[in-house]
Amino acid sequence: MRFKAKKTKEVEKKDSFESHFKLISFFIIIFALIIFLQLFRLQVLESGKFRTIADIQYTSKQRSSSGRGIIYANNGSVLAIDQPSWDVYATLGTDQRERELFFEHKEEFATVVADILEINEEEISSQIHDNFHYFRIASKVSNDRKAALEEANIFGNNYEGFALHFEKEEKRLYPDGNLASHVLGFIGKNELGEDIGNYGVEGYYFGDITGEETYSYEERDAQGNVILTVEYEPVISRSGKDIVLTIDPSIQSKVEEILKEGVHWLRAKSGSVIIMEPSTGKIISMANYPNFNPNEYWRTTSSEIFRNKAVSDVYEYGSTHKPITMAIALEEEKIDKDYICHDNTGFIKVETEKIYTWNKKADGKLDLSGILERSNNPCITRIALETGLQTYYPKLSEFGIGQFIGIGLEDESNSYLKPYEHWTELDLAVTSFGQSISATPLQIISALSVIANDGVRMRPYIVSEIKEGEDRIKYQPTELSNPISKETARTVTKYMENAVKKGEARNFFNNFLSEYSIAGKTGTGEIPKPHAQGYYWDRTNATFVGFSPAQNPKMIMLVKIEQPKLSTFAATTAAPIWVDIFRAIADDLEIPKK
Repeated sequence: MRFKAKKTKEVEKKDSFESHFKLISFFIIIFALIIFLQLFRLQVLESGKFRTIADIQYTSKQRSSSGRGIIYANNGSVLAIDQPSWDVYATLGTDQRERELFFEHKEEFATVVADILEINEEEISSQIHDNFHYFRIASKVSNDRKAALEEANIFGNNYEGFALHFEKEEKRLYPDGNLASHVLGFIGKNELGEDIGNYGVEGYYFGDITGEETYSYEERDAQGNVILTVEYEPVISRSGKDIVLTIDPSIQSKVEEILKEGVHWLRAKSGSVIIMEPSTGKIISMANYPNFNPNEYWRTTSSEIFRNKAVSDVYEYGSTHKPITMAIALEEEKIDKDYICHDNTGFIKVETEKIYTWNKKADGKLDLSGILERSNNPCITRIALETGLQTYYPKLSEFGIGQFIGIGLEDESNSYLKPYEHWTELDLAVTSFGQSISATPLQIISALSVIANDGVRMRPYIVSEIKEGEDRIKYQPTELSNPISKETARTVTKYMENAVKKGEARNFFNNFLSEYSIAGKTGTGEIPKPHAQGYYWDRTNATFVGFSPAQNPKMIMLVKIEQPKLSTFAATTAAPIWVDIFRAIADDLEIPKK
């Protein structure tokens, strides 16, 4: 019995050892597994992260600017270019003798530097204190002023440029100031202080104009020294692309000056002008007033002035739409050239509404030419109703109403064309003379160019070429649609010629432009109230669109005047400005006389 007891204890001891061994082995396996998983995480799952950290510690990145592209006018003159500029800093080290020298002349330093930079002397003096080491004085300083600062003998001989530090950056320069400012836009800053294109070409093509900067990576040792045996890893830059515009700077300058005078004369809110070659869609001039200087865009009092209203503002353009209604009806053979309208009451009733002539007087018997000459609302309404919505509506899209053009300017907008199923007979009636339908000035001139260009609508364009090194991308004129025939276009053109000779603005054209062949139409658009039904009785947008010569025209021009106060009618506001601009540029465009 005693022998058995002893054997049992040995068994128990052996079992206990095996249990402990298994437990220890288990923990060792778990620990090894944890190490393996951790190594897998570090070396596989998060390898990219730690490789990046290592690169940061042992490599340095050298950055250099690639230079933005240049924007040219159609004659090769520069409209926008980068120019070196400098951030200027006052800087002073810890050397006691240098500090004593500086503080002996600190008043002269503040005076001379402020005078060269044309800033307030107090802006400098207020930051010079006993413990100062470094502060920025000014930014975007020109090369000439930098040179003047470097040569200023403030502290005596051999101390030129003492206590000054310069950091180079690129400044966008617009050599012609305000010229074509709405077409160009400007280079501003985003919320992070980085350069960003705003409005116009600068905004739309910013990525192309900016290009890609140069970066080179150098590997360094633990002390920060470059390891010369290791190859560099350069990232080659791509210079910004150059943009060539279709804008003619000589014509643009004349247009802007006359538009400015006209807006002031009419006491209007703003004015816009577009001049286009109807056979190609090439924009010759695009101007707005008020305009701004993109070199000093921050001085502009309201951000609304930055908007290119020629492409951004959608408005009801009034009777300028009447030739389109007439062209659709003739093309679809809903009326013929001998159509006669009898206006015996001065109005027409559609649904529950009465549509009146502009002066609420009856115009009597009118043929198609007379309807445009008198700009008669009831008669053009009858033509639209006889055409029918099913025929009329799809043609609006072919004329480009409600269709985004995509001219390449950042702030371009699109008009809204109400869906077909939501139209009523009254909608068709008022649309016939340009009310309750809207478009941008660019869309309007594009639509009317159909009549000027024998029934074909070309895509308007303002960028003729994009250059990148030896590569060239040249714009090719593009046909967008063909809503009407050549015969219909030329028939309506004759009526528009008569509207110029015999219409409301006949005195301006017959007195000043009688030797030219001009076709056109006025449009006085009422302005809807934004928060109530109906229209303002005393506010209008005045438009005149005309082209010359009437057959095979070299140009089509739109003038829009926003809320003129001197008169509310297009015939006495937009039309006279159109005449003044035409007289100034007719020879430039080589428009022949009759």
